[in-house]
Amino acid sequence: MTCNLSRMLVVAALTAAGGCGQLAPERTAPGPAPALAAVAPDVSPHAGQTYSEFVAAAGASYSPDALGIPAADRVRLWRGMAEATPSALLTGGGAEALVFRGCSEQGCEEGVSIVAIDVATGVAFAGVRDVGGADVLAPNERVEALLRLNSPTRAWDNPEAAQP
Repeated sequence: MTCNLSRMLVVAALTAAGGCGQLAPERTAPGPAPALAAVAPDVSPHAGQTYSEFVAAAGASYSPDALGIPAADRVRLWRGMAEATPSALLTGGGAEALVFRGCSEQGCEEGVSIVAIDVATGVAFAGVRDVGGADVLAPNERVEALLRLNSPTRAWDNPEAAQP
């Protein structure tokens, strides 16, 4: 009799728990695995190259086309890189970027192009200052702030490496 009473209590408890949805929760298929964050390419070793050398060698994903810059502005960017200087790593404010800078054939007063790549994220900034005005072609607030921080005039179009 004790055995029957025990069985009845167990069955009653299981039925009550099952009725509340707590006996065996419905199993669902596992969700998709979390996506791995894209790893930014290491652009630091390209310090010292000009922008055209970098794009031709390893930086095709940073070409004006790949950055989504419209055709007319791509012409402006390349014109402003006619007299390119070797790239440099700029740091400040917790950011670091590989900065490519160039001037037009008529000089930096007539035109300047800047392409800067955030070393941590791989996201680029591009801007042109010429007779058409000063325009940010590929915005990146973090890199633009770094360029302004390293500029004696606090403008993105004339960053200078900090002097040791």
